[in-house]
Amino acid sequence: MALCSFIFLVGLQKESNLSWIYALMISMGIIGVYNSHRLWKYGKNRLPGYMKEWTLVNKRSLYFLAIIPTIFAALLYYFFFGGNPTQDLLAVICVLISVFYVKRLGKLSLREIPYMKVIFVILIWYFLFFVFPFMIFDSPQPWFLGFLFLLIILIPSDIKDVYFDPKDMRTIPQVIGLNKSVKVIQFIVLLSILILSFRFEEVNNAPAWIFGFLYFLLLTFIYKKIGYKYFFVFADFTFMLIGTTAAFLRYM
Repeated sequence: MALCSFIFLVGLQKESNLSWIYALMISMGIIGVYNSHRLWKYGKNRLPGYMKEWTLVNKRSLYFLAIIPTIFAALLYYFFFGGNPTQDLLAVICVLISVFYVKRLGKLSLREIPYMKVIFVILIWYFLFFVFPFMIFDSPQPWFLGFLFLLIILIPSDIKDVYFDPKDMRTIPQVIGLNKSVKVIQFIVLLSILILSFRFEEVNNAPAWIFGFLYFLLLTFIYKKIGYKYFFVFADFTFMLIGTTAAFLRYM
């Protein structure tokens, strides 16, 4: 996911020479936060058995991947992008959501609040992939399409966790089932392509977005062959595909 995000951001945010530094900062942050979450859940005995054993064996490496990239990301933000009070406040909010996404306040962490898991993740990713690039680079963003894109990207992650997440979390696959979740993805993808078709000249990198959505649509028809546990991996490649296509078309 860190590599996919890097390519996505570099490919789309072409207006500034600092775009690759911003993309590197986000990638390092993803590595640091992801591994911090895993270590936290390991310490609280909230990992499934097979993952707990793997974490125990690789705990030293995970501590390195949790601490060093997080510090590096924080330093990049401080030296290159800090100083705007509104932006700094949003950054603090993202950090707090990331922390309490797994750390419980009372009986529940943010991810365990019924119906809210996907909302909190979309909120952070929306800030990182669209709001901050708009504020930092002053580049136009596909606001509504960006929201739809993040929503369909995150449904496969919830499909992966459907039998692991407690049932009272009420994620989309838990509420409507796996097959209907895929149909929701298909509907949103077709809606997004339709919107892009009517606003082709208005949306930056429209061909790249259409290509990415078409790829995602193809995945939904073969997700059973892929397997519900690995569907999200192929879905995350959509970030890389969009970024790569945007960069390729720019330099043609």
